[in-house]
Amino acid sequence: MALNYFGQAFKLAFQISPILLVDGIAANIPGGILPIAAFTEGLSVANGLLHGEIGFNPTSAWMPMAGTTLVQQEIGTLNFYNQATAANSVVNKPNRVIMQLTRPASTQDGGYATKSLTFTALKLALDQHNQSGGSYIVMTPSFIYTNCLMRSVLDTSGFSEQNKQVQHTWTFEFEQPLLQISQVDAVLGNLMSKFDSGMPKSVPADTASWWSNGDSIPAVPKL
Repeated sequence: MALNYFGQAFKLAFQISPILLVDGIAANIPGGILPIAAFTEGLSVANGLLHGEIGFNPTSAWMPMAGTTLVQQEIGTLNFYNQATAANSVVNKPNRVIMQLTRPASTQDGGYATKSLTFTALKLALDQHNQSGGSYIVMTPSFIYTNCLMRSVLDTSGFSEQNKQVQHTWTFEFEQPLLQISQVDAVLGNLMSKFDSGMPKSVPADTASWWSNGDSIPAVPKL
């Protein structure tokens, strides 16, 4: 019983609705979070209820794709003062999260008619959410990415003998930027301190002004 419960929880979280819309169109919802299954599975649930079916049979399946990053950094390639500074000059870069949605038309929930309505509602919702400053939480079995922004939604369907339909597979690409100012300050401050530690110390002779003997700045004569 326990295994079945956790198995269902895992399936719901990582395969049926692993993407959560935060703020944006979900701002007025208690908690400010809306699962994407409200759009990908909403019509399927409603259609099942119309036929007296209370059970939940998802028509969509999500999975994380190759190319998703857990740690991504840029290595400095400038001419550094010493090797120690060059070897430790790294700057964090935004993580890339790629999710694949498989949603073929099904004969059990209205076929292509329901699929067309589902994706029309999904596109309108995503457009409004993105334009109103909403972000995303993307859950994968290895890591939960927060504060993500959407980059693209691409049709990556390929013809196969198992599935001869068109537009049955979509790829959602997200980016997890350094949103917080404290994170940016920490990363850049760390890097700049390494640069500074590798630079030679200045001497008074290097900072002498163009007027001789380090005298004070002469007064500008009045016209």
